Amino acid sequence: MDLLLLLLISWVADFIARRIILSVIHAAVKRTKATWDDYFYNQKVFRNIAHLVPAGIVYGSVPIVFDDLPYVVPVVETLVVLYILVLLVSLINRTLRALENWFSMTAKYANTPVRTISQVIRLLAWFGAIITAISILTGMKTAAILGAFAGTTAILILVFQDSIKGLLANFQIHMYDLVKVGDWITFSNYGVDGDVMSIDLTTVKVQNFDKTVSTVPATAFVSDSFVNWRGMSEAGARRIKRNIHIDITSIRHLDEGLADSLREIDLISAFMIERQKEIDVNNEKKNIQGASLLNGRRQTNIGLYRKYIDFYLRNHPEINNEFTLMVRQLQPTTQGLPIEVYCFSATTEWTKYESIMADIFDHLYAATRHFDLALFQSPTGADIRAVRHS
Repeated sequence: MDLLLLLLISWVADFIARRIILSVIHAAVKRTKATWDDYFYNQKVFRNIAHLVPAGIVYGSVPIVFDDLPYVVPVVETLVVLYILVLLVSLINRTLRALENWFSMTAKYANTPVRTISQVIRLLAWFGAIITAISILTGMKTAAILGAFAGTTAILILVFQDSIKGLLANFQIHMYDLVKVGDWITFSNYGVDGDVMSIDLTTVKVQNFDKTVSTVPATAFVSDSFVNWRGMSEAGARRIKRNIHIDITSIRHLDEGLADSLREIDLISAFMIERQKEIDVNNEKKNIQGASLLNGRRQTNIGLYRKYIDFYLRNHPEINNEFTLMVRQLQPTTQGLPIEVYCFSATTEWTKYESIMADIFDHLYAATRHFDLALFQSPTGADIRAVRHS
């Protein structure tokens, strides 16, 4: 009879909590303009709180219901306390998940280590609940239990060393702003090239551009080298850096025929005229005589080609002139003379960037013939066959 009375009390309390209190809360959540309460309602935080009400009523009713069975009271009270303890831990977990979802959708907190802090608090909550439960069941003081655990600290650290290292690395990632959700990263050691999806306690999840998903240990972002393309995305420009290898044997001074041909190119026509005037004045001052092109200063096809590339890029609508733009000559190698093109596209979108770069170098490769320059490449089968037939 006492047990039935206790069950009836708990049912009535649960009915009041769930049907009345939750209905009021649900109506209030719908009326408010705030968004945080929606996340709390969806994670059933309020429902969890409602479960605490009947548990508290039952706990208070136990001594009254079982007044004629005093030996039963401690047992039932212990079970109710353990139930309340489980409800509290569940409440903490649901609250933290609601906060995670809310913060992740709020721009101000989108890149804060909310998930990491949440996971740490969850672990501590479960650890505290276990210690409390042991204390309730055994009658030992919490301090004594913690003292007993201290003796196994070294073993626990050894077992959970990866989690501890991951936790420390996670804090470093956020502290030094190494990676954020949404960043495009390239991590060659792990074959990763894509966007960061999430940063968890011990791992970072990345969706590669082939739509596969990779997980990288958080410690790797602290100990290894990787590329974060965030700066490029924020700047709105992406670097183009590529070499054009010129056959050194095709480099020469201008003769009249080549000079007349190049003066017809609009981009460098005015430059050639001004440069030739400057050269003529310089040669006259030094009294340069003789028909040899080596006497005095002369324009060269490679020099004009470099200047043409510079003018071409500065007038290109898809090149960002606010960033460094440079065309320079590098150290000659066995693969010819490298002409390095260094500039920035006006977009960071991958497909457009690749298209812009391809169009630019299509043009620059084809332009070498107009300057009587030859591109360098290693002999192919066609070259060998041509030599044999000649």
